[in-house]
Amino acid sequence: MFASANAAHFALMIPSVHNDFKVLAFDGTETISTLYAIQVELVSEYPDFDLESLLSQPAFLQFGLNGEGIHGRIEDVRVGEPGTRLTRYHLTLVPALHYLQFSHNQRIFQHLTVPQIVAQVLQGHGIQADAFVFHVRNSPVREYCTQYFESDYQLIQRLCSEEGIAWHHQHSSDGHLLVFTDDQTFFPKLGATPYLQGSGLV
Repeated sequence: MFASANAAHFALMIPSVHNDFKVLAFDGTETISTLYAIQVELVSEYPDFDLESLLSQPAFLQFGLNGEGIHGRIEDVRVGEPGTRLTRYHLTLVPALHYLQFSHNQRIFQHLTVPQIVAQVLQGHGIQADAFVFHVRNSPVREYCTQYFESDYQLIQRLCSEEGIAWHHQHSSDGHLLVFTDDQTFFPKLGATPYLQGSGLV
């Protein structure tokens, strides 16, 4: 039996689509108040997987010994070079907030705080109230706020910047929670990472 140090701890979970994918590699960066895009390379025994069935589906890339990972939606799926037995596939994981870049509006918000405006914009894109949270100490009511040929993502970024609000995601296998805060105590803290010496088998 293999020791835990020699076992692969990477997996891509796509609950809505039956698949035999194995994670070969992944790459990406996640930072505060910035959209992430995680590139994932997979292998499958099926050379003709229905790529359209994957688009916009929620997925969780699990890594680490304690089930840590990144949740997002799948976009930009493509097939790589087929091998003798396995075919490579490439996909990208992005947050729900990613899609707000492609929606531009002209409108006026009246007598609302920034969290109320942001919540209204998010819910307009189908991002429900249980998918985001605000930890903001004080946000004054704005008599009016204008959006003029901005994307909805640009509007949220501008309003958060004006009030010193940062945002980040908290990930689980069930989803990614969008957290807005002006208090650093609500930012995630990195715990200790156990070291297990490998034997070169993985």
